[in-house]
Amino acid sequence: MKEDLRIIYQMEMPYGIRNKAGFLFFFTSVTKYTGQDERFTRETKELNDMADYLLESLKNQEV
Repeated sequence: MKEDLRIIYQMEMPYGIRNKAGFLFFFTSVTKYTGQDERFTRETKELNDMADYLLESLKNQEV
């Protein structure tokens, strides 16, 4: 089951983590507003980092 885990992306941002049985959870979206490019870039990087961390944590957990 751990080897089936993967991040699903939508518009180049993490949308959720799933396995063959379905989604385990979804991520909130980052909204881009005029004049807030720096915030958007920072939050998008944080979201990608969190998705990578959660995926690795799920794969490395002991059952």
